[in-house]
Amino acid sequence: MAENRMNMDGIPLSLKIFSVEEMPVKKNRHGTLEIIMCLKGSVQFSYAYEQFTLKAGEYIAVDTDAYFFRNGRDNLCASFLIDLLEYQDKYPYIENQFFVCEGVAETDVEYYPSVAHEVLRGLMLLILKAVSENDYSRIREMTDKIVDIFVRDFDLAVYHYGSQDIPHDTLVRMQQINSYFLNHFHEKITLQDVAESLNITTGYLSEFMRKNSIGFNNMLGYVRANHSETLLLNTNKNIVEISEECGFSDVKYYYSSFKKWYKCTPRQFKSRYSQVEDLVIEYKSADEVSVYLNELISKHYAKIVMEDFRDSK
Repeated sequence: MAENRMNMDGIPLSLKIFSVEEMPVKKNRHGTLEIIMCLKGSVQFSYAYEQFTLKAGEYIAVDTDAYFFRNGRDNLCASFLIDLLEYQDKYPYIENQFFVCEGVAETDVEYYPSVAHEVLRGLMLLILKAVSENDYSRIREMTDKIVDIFVRDFDLAVYHYGSQDIPHDTLVRMQQINSYFLNHFHEKITLQDVAESLNITTGYLSEFMRKNSIGFNNMLGYVRANHSETLLLNTNKNIVEISEECGFSDVKYYYSSFKKWYKCTPRQFKSRYSQVEDLVIEYKSADEVSVYLNELISKHYAKIVMEDFRDSK
């Protein structure tokens, strides 16, 4: 069945409404942020090394990670696809940012649920309501706010820092470093290379990465392992070729880095992500979500009111 994507003129957002039982591996193009929200029922969602069951009102964000659906149960989902390249003037490093945003009960993210998660949920519900009512007047504004939230609160640097209270200059510095990694990961990269590009000392860079992130070598290994997903799933290249193309000094280092982040070997990852072959998906129109939206919106704002009440006591 052809993908039914709703594009909105002048807005860097497209929308898909669908019911899904099974869907094979998908990987977004570079510079795309996708947020998948379950509006009814449930579906199992797998990406990177993690697996969740999305239930009504829950959502997950993916950028460049491969993902697939399986074991869908009487569900209705919405996919928000945002073109991040439209925001490069405001956020120069956005093309190379990684994001972590898991608005689900089954999550290892310690600071969930945060205010940012709830605001994001509300914005997505309001966009769906606006589309179902053919009211596009504020969708661009709400899309812009979603991007602001991701850059400020869901950057991978925030996750590694362990708090959404990360200083702004620290966040920007990490974005600069990660951007350098993503632009040069296939090359040999040293502390001195990155330090010189940022006009700082190697000692300062090493301490900065240790204090605010996962360390220089660990972060570089993550970037390279993440890129290898595409080569594992979309090419017939062997492990040695993939290791070399991603900048690893040898296959052993590739295996250890990949297993550290994906909890499996590259071959196991390729096998797992090739298991789902059937496409059992039905695309819907926007007006088919309205019957579920009012209930979700009511629950969302009732929750916010109750939390505000508890905080005021």
